[in-house]
Formats: sequence, structure tokens, C-alpha cells
Amino acid sequence: MRGSKILVLGVSYKAGVGDTRESPALKIIAALQDLGGDVSYHDPHVPELAKTDLSSVELDAALEEADAVAIVTAHPGIDYGQVVEKASLVVDLRGVMRDAGAENVVSL
Repeated sequence: MRGSKILVLGVSYKAGVGDTRESPALKIIAALQDLGGDVSYHDPHVPELAKTDLSSVELDAALEEADAVAIVTAHPGIDYGQVVEKASLVVDLRGVMRDAGAENVVSL
């Protein structure tokens, strides 16, 4: 984990909103950082995470750089097919890619 570049997709508490209260992404980001991960996030509804010094990154560039992508909040408007195509590893916590049949997708 140490030094791995991890992109978290979606940090709001539910799809389509910008509210991060009670969002599991906040705990996930903290845990990944505690393990030494280099964490970034993309969320079109949350430009800044006040308690973390993180800002939403541009998706295409982040996908190219990430060692792993975690889908935490499945926002509409994100091309998840593109995510699977560009990412080395996708950990799908929302089940949006469970039927993708891609070898690089792990659904939890």
C-alpha cells in the first residue's frame, strides 16, 4: 500500500449530491492514507474536502496515474466503462461494474 497511487471516485454520501456528511469515503481516504497510500479523489459535486487538504482531480489524468481506483459513490455522468478501460485495478464498492466481466475489476 505504501506509495501506491489510489484514486477514490465519489466522496459524497450518496450519488448526485455534494454533501459529505456521513460519507464512507472520508473514513476510506483516512485509512488509505494511514497505510501510506498516495490518495486523490474525483467528485464532480465536491470540489474540496475541507478536513483533508484534498481537491477533486481531473478524471482522465488521474486514471492514467492511479495504481488502483475505488468506486465509493457512483455518481451519474461518470463513464465507468472508461474507468475500467484506463485503470489497472478497479475496486467497485457500489456494484456499478459487477457485470463488466473485466479482469481488472474487483466487486465488494
